[in-house]
Amino acid sequence: MDKKSLVLVLFLVLCLPLTGGKKAEPLSSWELLKKMVFIPGVSGYEGKVAGFIQSLFPSGLKPQRDDMDNVWFSAGEGRPHLLFVAHTDEIGLVVEKITPDGTLKVRGRGGFLSQMYEGRPVNIYTDNGPVEGIVSPRPGYNKRKQSPASFRTNDIEIYLGVSSEKDARSLGVQEGDQITIRKKIVELTPDIIATRAVDDRAGCAALLAAASQIDWKKIKGKTVTFAWDVQEEIGLIGASRLARTLKPDYVFAVDTFVSSDAPLDSKRFAKLPLGKGAVLRAIDSSNITPRAELEKVIKVARDNNIPFQLGNTRGGNDGSVFIPGGAVDIPLSWPGVYSHSFIEKIHRYDLESLTKLIVAIVRDW
Repeated sequence: MDKKSLVLVLFLVLCLPLTGGKKAEPLSSWELLKKMVFIPGVSGYEGKVAGFIQSLFPSGLKPQRDDMDNVWFSAGEGRPHLLFVAHTDEIGLVVEKITPDGTLKVRGRGGFLSQMYEGRPVNIYTDNGPVEGIVSPRPGYNKRKQSPASFRTNDIEIYLGVSSEKDARSLGVQEGDQITIRKKIVELTPDIIATRAVDDRAGCAALLAAASQIDWKKIKGKTVTFAWDVQEEIGLIGASRLARTLKPDYVFAVDTFVSSDAPLDSKRFAKLPLGKGAVLRAIDSSNITPRAELEKVIKVARDNNIPFQLGNTRGGNDGSVFIPGGAVDIPLSWPGVYSHSFIEKIHRYDLESLTKLIVAIVRDW
């Protein structure tokens, strides 16, 4: 070996351990959210979302995934067992029938106002890729005399620009395909966006970003599980499956706090403003968090200078199905406006505060 080659070999030997041992950069929950809202995942069709999340699991942890596409990992051992869970599904539609005229009749997946879709462009996700369509509006649908409540899910008919069932099928459309409103992110300010599927891709993003910031080898004297479950919007189905085998002492469901911080909403209930920090969801339609446990979280937040808000709202959360198994349900949130619409609003400060709070609870609980 000549002198030049020997120098090159020595250089590589010295440098490879340094580059190979480089620690992965922490993930940004805000940037993750902006990616994840575009991954389709109507309830029952969460596979792509689950795959994306699993691909970003911290190294050295054993990923687990069931036949429903619930994904999770655990670290540490012993009690207490802390479970953090966010749901990967979103509300949407599914193709139920292709008419002789080539239009699509649908069924709903999750709770929403059907008139939200009227006159709107949608994407049908086929095996051959997405196909664009539009929900046919009623004549004069935008006139005030029309009753929005008279437009139901079974009134939705999607036009594909074709005139026969054969032509529709030639596009790759078939019964069972998932459908979402065509998504886009509207940046209202540098720190506020409005888009579809913030519920609960924001929770998924916060949990995934927190996972990247935790040194899992240092989890001692407790077990911590991070889980992303499915079919929350149609009855907490994925969480119910997990509850059969996971028996946590505490479950932190990471999901939207439905806030009334909007011009036309009543301010008598659920008014937590955007931009003031993470939310401890003290009471909702499925759970009342014990005061002593709320105070524990409050102490963790204050000790770590993490801004938070405390409030009551409507809607359920995945943690409630773990209560019969002995868990205490402590939902964690961010204030979200216009939930289940295509302009769900979220503030960056709130999401990043939530991410910090998850990390602090894992470390300090």
